[in-house]
Amino acid sequence: MTNAVEVSGLTREYIMGGQPLQVLRGVDLSIEHGEIVCVMGPSGSGKSTLLNIVGGLDRPTAGAVVVEGEDLAVMDDERLAVYRRRQVGFVFQSFNLIPTMTARRNVELPLLFAGASAAERGERAAAALESVGLGARIDHRPTELSGGEQQRVAIARAVVGEPAIMLADEPTGNLDTTTGGEILALIREMNAAGRTFLITTHDRAVAESVADRIVHIVDGAIERIEQGGTS
Repeated sequence: MTNAVEVSGLTREYIMGGQPLQVLRGVDLSIEHGEIVCVMGPSGSGKSTLLNIVGGLDRPTAGAVVVEGEDLAVMDDERLAVYRRRQVGFVFQSFNLIPTMTARRNVELPLLFAGASAAERGERAAAALESVGLGARIDHRPTELSGGEQQRVAIARAVVGEPAIMLADEPTGNLDTTTGGEILALIREMNAAGRTFLITTHDRAVAESVADRIVHIVDGAIERIEQGGTS
């Protein structure tokens, strides 16, 4: 069986002020099905760029990314859009919810883009919100929800399309310690049900609380990989 994610020789270079800037330098990483891998590193180390490339939001300068046996390098923009809708779920530090929409409508969005019927969207969104403990808050807008509840809505939106892998960029970064702990507990529950996670964080305590492995990235290169606290 192939791994969930295979990254090899990954390089990402940008041109800044007419000069090349290497953000990723020859990254190799394998993630098994059902594994939680946390990528740690200081700001500017390349961890978010790695997440964006695995998620199909950015393209590498060189190297390969294979997710569930599919090579992202051979996908055109249209196929990458389908990949983002079906294969990966994104959770962001800033929640990225639409403030004028209810929790249910926010969670329905990926299904709307996928062409699901209104009835199917409503049913699946309600089930996803129930699964993250927000069954009673489906008609509330983001401004009527706490930070932790907004992140739960964002997680429900990420999982509603039943993606193969979940990508979370600093998922507890905007939350207090207690609320962040609740989100991490939810991630552990979802992982126990079989979901694969790739998570970025600058917080070692976060990584140790959920990760099977912790990847340390410095200046765009993997410095070391160690076992997490759950292994």
